Amino acid sequence: MVSEKPWILLTNDDGADSPVLVPLMEELSAIAEVRTVVPASECSWTAKIMSRFNPVPLVEIERSGQRIWTLGGYPADCANIGIHSLFSTPPALVVSGINMGTNAGLAFFLSSGTIGAAVEGFLAGVTAVAFSLELPKEDFALWRKERRLENRVEQLLANASAVTRQIVDEVWNRGLPDGASLMTVNMPTSTDLQTPRRFTGVARTAYGSIFSRNPDEDRFDYRFSGLQILDEGVAGDVGALQEQIIAMTPVRFALDVEPTPEDRQRFERLPA
Repeated sequence: MVSEKPWILLTNDDGADSPVLVPLMEELSAIAEVRTVVPASECSWTAKIMSRFNPVPLVEIERSGQRIWTLGGYPADCANIGIHSLFSTPPALVVSGINMGTNAGLAFFLSSGTIGAAVEGFLAGVTAVAFSLELPKEDFALWRKERRLENRVEQLLANASAVTRQIVDEVWNRGLPDGASLMTVNMPTSTDLQTPRRFTGVARTAYGSIFSRNPDEDRFDYRFSGLQILDEGVAGDVGALQEQIIAMTPVRFALDVEPTPEDRQRFERLPA
């Protein structure tokens, strides 16, 4: 019999093989029942893309004694199916992450599958928080290339899971910051329970070309040219990470702009 008590939906964009998934499940289980629905394979940089017309296969697996549902789709699929279709009751909270790598700055925020799953939670009327962790450069390169991490990173993952538990516990008991649609949290490489935490904005960032034409074939290969900071100085969530501070960013989706009288005159055509 399925429990009717409030529960947490955990998802990510790194899939069931994420080395931080089981430690995070164990931490969050101290707050409430956790049900984990993640992509069957890594889905980084998929934002809020959804499978839509394609079938989404479901497979139930086990990791370290923990029950996990995997879907042959994207993080937003996992959130949507986990909220609406897989269980008899919807979750009280969606936790997305912990992402292997940061999602600080507007360019990464809009591209992130981790945040895309949290957005899906928001659209369903469920409180949602996304978590991301900056890895040391050599460890992030190893993760990207070989999908593994050295043992020395285990303590960082445990620390990030413990910090995530503390923040989730606050949200679970008292809700998101006032007026927030969701919250995204970025943790630096020095993260532990004593690391300072600060509310920040989303830094204005961009990236240039992320593809390079292969001279031997008619194709383009991934070549990331680096993140560009558009604000003067380094501020917001990106700046906090550079100071080794945990950046907590309440996000509100209020996208419309009030037109000026001049713009109304230029564009509007009102009925007579």
